[in-house]
Formats: sequence, structure tokens, C-alpha cells
Amino acid sequence: MEKKSMARRAHCLVLPYPLQGHINPMLQFSKLLEHQGVRITLVTTRFFYNNLQKVPPSIVLETISDGFDLGGPKEAGGSKAYLDRFWQVGPETFAELLEKLGKSNDHVDCVVYDAFLPWALDVAKRFGIVGAAYLTQNMTVNSIYYHVQLGKLQAPLIEHDISLPALPKLHLKDMPTFFFDEDPSLLDFVVAQFSNIDKADWILCNTFNELDKEVRKKKLHALL
Repeated sequence: MEKKSMARRAHCLVLPYPLQGHINPMLQFSKLLEHQGVRITLVTTRFFYNNLQKVPPSIVLETISDGFDLGGPKEAGGSKAYLDRFWQVGPETFAELLEKLGKSNDHVDCVVYDAFLPWALDVAKRFGIVGAAYLTQNMTVNSIYYHVQLGKLQAPLIEHDISLPALPKLHLKDMPTFFFDEDPSLLDFVVAQFSNIDKADWILCNTFNELDKEVRKKKLHALL
């Protein structure tokens, strides 16, 4: 009796930043991929795993460490301490996960990572895996942070009227609150999502046409 060969389903590993507002859009995207026949593994931190809302049983869950497995950000005692530790431990445990899956013949074909975790792309590339950056915020906010990354917009903001390509004139009250935070590391954190985005194989944006029509048409190509 001849053995029937079964086509292997593509395996996509999805890594959101461990906040529900980041996980939700990436989980919805994962469901769309799954509907197209892609096998999904969703990855979160060991601490946040216990706070996850319902995930479809067809989606496999895996965890990595943020360095604070028992208490998460509260255990860190501050956002800077949390991010510094996460950026140290996260890449190491993420690499261990990719290695484990590879050794178990469960090879990952693509990593879709939250752009807030740019190190995920560097780790994926080390394993020869293609990476897709997922921008969870709308295109207007992405464009603002991108111009900070380019050095064309700096904090503290001096101008009361801010002009950026493809956007209407913005005022101080329109700008993200990170520009006015006493801790500059938070602004550095959200801007760093563009630090290596040019190396991503794909860039995905969490938006829809009517919300960001102007910036989508005029800015998307330049931004990406």
C-alpha cells in the first residue's frame, strides 16, 4: 500500500508584545493566516501566559522569559528596569525556543513579530527564518515615530505646529504622550521599533483605509 504524501503546512510563529492591546490585533491576524491554511504558534512571556484571554485550541501556545516570570513588569519595579531585562533575556529564550522547535522537526518558516520587539527579527535571521514586522499602532502614530528615528523630529518638542509629510498639520496636543514623559526611555522604546525594520522581509500594518486613507496612500511606500 502506497503511502500518501501530505503537503506540509507552513508554520508561522507570532510574537506580540505582552500587553492585551498588542496581542489582540496580532491574534486576529493569526486567525486570518490560519484560515488560509497556515499553522500558528503564538508566543508570549511566561508571566503573561496566565493572563491570556481565550485563544483558539488550534493555535499552539509557547512562552519565553522577560526576566520576571513571577511578577512581570510589577516585579521589575519600573519600565526601564523591565525593558532592560526583557531585552537581555528575551532574545536568549526566544532563540532557545526556535532551536527547540527546529530540533523537534517543527521548523518555523516565518516569524511575525511585534515591531516593539525588534530583537526578534535579529534572532529569526540568525536561524535563517524570514521575519515580518507587525506595526500594532495606526499609521499616523507610526509615521511620527519613524520621523523621530530619522532625526527629523526630536523631543522635547519646541514647535507648536508640526508638519510631517502626508499628514495634516499637527499641534502639541495631537502628539503621543511619550513626547512629554519625564522618562525619555519610553519614547526611545517606541521609536526603536524602526531601528532595523529595513531588514524585515515584510511589514504589516494594523490599520484600515478609512482611518488612515491619506497617510496610507502617500506615506506607506516611503515609510516602509
